[in-house]
Amino acid sequence: MSFIHIVLLPVSPSAPQELVDKVIADLNRLSEQISFVTRSSCGKTVTQRGRQYTHALLVELERAEQLPEYANHPAHQAVLANIKLIVAEETLAIDFNDTA
Repeated sequence: MSFIHIVLLPVSPSAPQELVDKVIADLNRLSEQISFVTRSSCGKTVTQRGRQYTHALLVELERAEQLPEYANHPAHQAVLANIKLIVAEETLAIDFNDTA
């Protein structure tokens, strides 16, 4: 069983595209930088169903107990600083145990 962390990002239309691209690339590399992250995937929505949320991040951890360690990891903190520069408002996160 793994643990899933999903974040919805409302990227500001005025955010520099170069920085948005960097954030996406950095988020996609988290699984290479944090040993217990088994998967990380970020991208822009291809529909208009997300309302104000334009991008989504999916991170899979080995266990739920690792979420605080993930949140405080230097690789996560570095990309989080850039996320704060591109979002228009609060992000939305949801976490759950993957029982499939």
